[in-house]
Amino acid sequence: MDLLGLASSLISFNTEAPPGNEGPCARFVSDYLTDLHIDGADVGVHTFSTDRSNVVATFGGGAPGLLLGGHIDVVPVNDSSAWSSPPYEASIRGGRLYGRGSADMKSGLAAMLAAISSAKGRRLKRSLSLVATAGEEVGFDGLDALVREGSLNRIRARCGVVGEPTEMKVVRAHRGGLTCRVAFEGRSAHAGDPSLGVNSIENCGRFLTALSAARRRLSATRDPDLGRTIVTPTMISGGTKSNVIPGACELTLDSRLIPAVGSKAVLKELDAVILALSKKDRNFRAKVDVLYETPALSVPRVAEVVRLTESLTGSASGVAPYGTEAPVYCGLGTPTVVLGPGSVRQAHTVDEYAEVRQIKSAERVYRQMIETVCL
Repeated sequence: MDLLGLASSLISFNTEAPPGNEGPCARFVSDYLTDLHIDGADVGVHTFSTDRSNVVATFGGGAPGLLLGGHIDVVPVNDSSAWSSPPYEASIRGGRLYGRGSADMKSGLAAMLAAISSAKGRRLKRSLSLVATAGEEVGFDGLDALVREGSLNRIRARCGVVGEPTEMKVVRAHRGGLTCRVAFEGRSAHAGDPSLGVNSIENCGRFLTALSAARRRLSATRDPDLGRTIVTPTMISGGTKSNVIPGACELTLDSRLIPAVGSKAVLKELDAVILALSKKDRNFRAKVDVLYETPALSVPRVAEVVRLTESLTGSASGVAPYGTEAPVYCGLGTPTVVLGPGSVRQAHTVDEYAEVRQIKSAERVYRQMIETVCL
């Protein structure tokens, strides 16, 4: 199967998360890798929920080598009638591969699989690993399960690459993410006499006003690559009827974190705001729940993986405004950058596509990495 055929096959699997259903696609990836019969192959499908699976594959032995990582889930299409062609039937038009996941990130995964085939029939001097995860789009479900169960302990790598869409530009740093829900507890009453109730929406408003000072404190520290920590209110819901004092209200906050100001610092500030308001008003009650949390990525410019990928792509490394699984691999001891075909501007869009030339470039660069590090 050639590179574009491989990418098209991956796109044909509907792996929308939610709900997921990555199992069939994971088995396809596993079968492809098993059929290569590479020296020292150990390919496994890791199922952590019904029809939800990851793939963990290692090849060769000896010294730590290269880790290739990516995810097999995609975001929901919602309205397929808005697409120019069926989203799960890949098509090539004008030098572009169209289909859900073409950019984010099944083309990158296909390039990795095709590059791994270059090791067939050859002796690996250093280990080669691939991790294809489920549930990346909904909070790293699959990768969290792998880490929790110790399924990545057998991977030994000195360099790592995650194939998210970067237009084949090396990304060595990005902010982390924290999504929180703040639930405000009030007391319902007739709107004709507000004094009988506790207005949870008004309490949310007081919280937002007080949050301004906390946001300034959190943004005081600046990272030379990533800028400052950002905390942004993004969703609010509350109330049941126009003539009822709202007894409950929920606020969602999106935070983008730099390494020096992590999630603990943000949560501490949120709790401090709630404590201060509750001391002023005994009717103020609120609770913070963490929905999603992802770490920041910061790989030094002098790291081996940065210098190698810069030399192979011919471009300097940079930063990205989005999060990936790369910092999780860094936390496990493998310095990891982000490098893959497609543009983040195409991710999650109608008529999603990746440039064919970038997909081919990705396969070439991944092959060269395997050659340099493992062979």
